[in-house]
Amino acid sequence: MDTNALTEMHISALKEIGNIGAGNACTALATFIGTMVDMTVPNIRILDSSTVEKLIKVDKGVVLGIKVGIKEDLTGMIINIISGEYAKRVINVYYPREFASLSELNDMDISVLSELGNITSGACANSLATLSGMVVDITSPEPKSCTISELLKMPVDAFGADGSKVVVIDEEFKVERTELSSHMFLILDGDSLNKFFEKIGMPPV
Repeated sequence: MDTNALTEMHISALKEIGNIGAGNACTALATFIGTMVDMTVPNIRILDSSTVEKLIKVDKGVVLGIKVGIKEDLTGMIINIISGEYAKRVINVYYPREFASLSELNDMDISVLSELGNITSGACANSLATLSGMVVDITSPEPKSCTISELLKMPVDAFGADGSKVVVIDEEFKVERTELSSHMFLILDGDSLNKFFEKIGMPPV
C-alpha cells in the first residue's frame, strides 16, 4: 500500500478505528485491574526501517511487549507495551510483588501480563469485527522483553519486508490519571487495511 496516498479522510477513519478499539480495550483493562483507566486520542504513525532506526538512537529502556496476531479476514498484529512500573501496578492487583526491573519477572508475572494483553487485544479485535462485519480473531499472546524500537521492528519486518511503510495506530492508556501509562499498537497489513476501508465505504489507498 502506498501510505503517501493516505488522505485526511483515511487518517480520520484510522483515528476512529483507534478510538473505538481503544475504548473497548480501555473498558476491558479497567475491569481487569479494577480501577479507572483513561486513554488519549490515538496517534497515527507511519513507520519504515529508517524511522525505527532513528527511534533506536533515543530509546534505551527495556519494556515488556505482548504481541498478539490478528487473523481470519484481516491480517495484522496488536502489540501491548508495558513498562516496569505499569507491570508492577497490574501484578499487585492480584498478589503482592516487588521487583526492580522486568528481568526479574517470573512465569506467573508474565502469565498475568500476557492475559492482560490477551483481553485488551481481544476487545480491540472485536471492535474491528463489529465495524467491518468481517471475521476477526487473535492468536495466543507472545511476551518479549526488549526496547520499544525493537518491538516496532516487528511489524516492519513482518509487513514491510519489501521496503514499504507500515501504518500504526498508537493508543495510550493512563491508570488513575497518573504517569503510569502503556501503549497498544494496532497494525494491519496493506491488503487488510484496504479491505477494511472498502468495508466501511471508503476508497482503497
